[in-house]
Amino acid sequence: MLTLFYAGALTLIALFLAFKTGQKRIASETFLGTGDSFELLQATRAHGNLVENAVFFLLLIGLLEVSGAVSNLTIGILGDLFLLARIFHAYGILQPEAVSIFRTIGAGASMLVLIILAALAIWISGSWLLANNWGF
Repeated sequence: MLTLFYAGALTLIALFLAFKTGQKRIASETFLGTGDSFELLQATRAHGNLVENAVFFLLLIGLLEVSGAVSNLTIGILGDLFLLARIFHAYGILQPEAVSIFRTIGAGASMLVLIILAALAIWISGSWLLANNWGF
């Protein structure tokens, strides 16, 4: 059920960023691509970057939750950190010239969470594979 919460929260953030992208498209009258609008480029990258990272996060967190090998507390801490990181990143990338400590913190924390989740997934599945003749 924790994965369901994070899927819902990330979807709301994605919808907000899609709305911001739409606003920038209308303001710049650019309905395909980003044209010459730096603000539209910022908005599309904030939205795209969230979606690119959220897919791996939700896949890993969901599978780890279902496996039962990771505590709900661990999933909750990593999930909350990822949510906060994605909000920081979106805020930072939407700042003038996209230069912000929030962007750096958000990107770094997102990558850290994904690295931890990937390592847990490999460790848990690797242990099972070793104990079960590689699944055969």
